[in-house]
Amino acid sequence: MTAPPRIDPDWPLLMLPGTLCDARVFAPMLAGVTRDVLHGDMTGLPSAEALARRLLSTAPARFIPVGFSLGAIVALELAVIAPERVRAMVLIAANGRHVPAADHAARRAAGASDPVAAVDSLWPRSVAARHLEDASLRNLIRDMARQAPQDTLAQQTEVALTRSDKRPLLPAMTMPALVLGGAQDQIAPPALQQELAAGLPHATLQIAQDAGHFLPLECPDFCARALAEWLAPAPAHP
Repeated sequence: MTAPPRIDPDWPLLMLPGTLCDARVFAPMLAGVTRDVLHGDMTGLPSAEALARRLLSTAPARFIPVGFSLGAIVALELAVIAPERVRAMVLIAANGRHVPAADHAARRAAGASDPVAAVDSLWPRSVAARHLEDASLRNLIRDMARQAPQDTLAQQTEVALTRSDKRPLLPAMTMPALVLGGAQDQIAPPALQQELAAGLPHATLQIAQDAGHFLPLECPDFCARALAEWLAPAPAHP
């Protein structure tokens, strides 16, 4: 296998949050980041392709998408549409598969519910066992949901349901990739992160043992360290 391409220090990070999330989901893990950080809009459109094309219309010529959950779905879409611009990518709590048609009706019904109620319904599956009683974490996630634009949950549900299976396309994604997952993630289990890392030619996989789906908030130090090590220039050979 050829060596992975170099990650240029001038390429900015484009942060793509998950369902009913905003920039606050990334804030703790970005505390020590020194390169430019941009935040992408994940609202207002009903498909991953539409979101990706809107992001590309304003994104720099070269950039690194950092996608969490639904944001990782859009990051993969960006890598398919514009591999010459997506020079590296970070996938957090990702799922490269499509959603079976048999699950669509139930998912759409859930997507029509109150956003905060949806957060509460998913809470037992959203975080690791040790975070289930973390009221501040739960309230932050509820606040993001409460402050999301109207109809965001329904639209983002459509983004998730209409995505295509990216597994057959992974071998062509030759940019460096960092894949992060939580060992206790019940929404995007570690097996899905392992599947992505195995399919991507230049992937680095790290699993946080004490995290669930919301690992950027559950273990920000782990995520920050993994990101910093991955972005660091490779040592020069004598």
